[in-house]
Amino acid sequence: MSQKHNIKKQNYEKRQEQKADKVFKIVCISLLVLGVLLAVAYSVAV
Repeated sequence: MSQKHNIKKQNYEKRQEQKADKVFKIVCISLLVLGVLLAVAYSVAV
């Protein structure tokens, strides 16, 4: 039972890490897009 528990725990940790990586990538891309939009809006307004 202990070995199965350890395997399940490792799989769970791997999935959580993958989810965190995905969220991090989404946040980075969103910030990049927001920066580009702000630069375009500023250049149009000025």
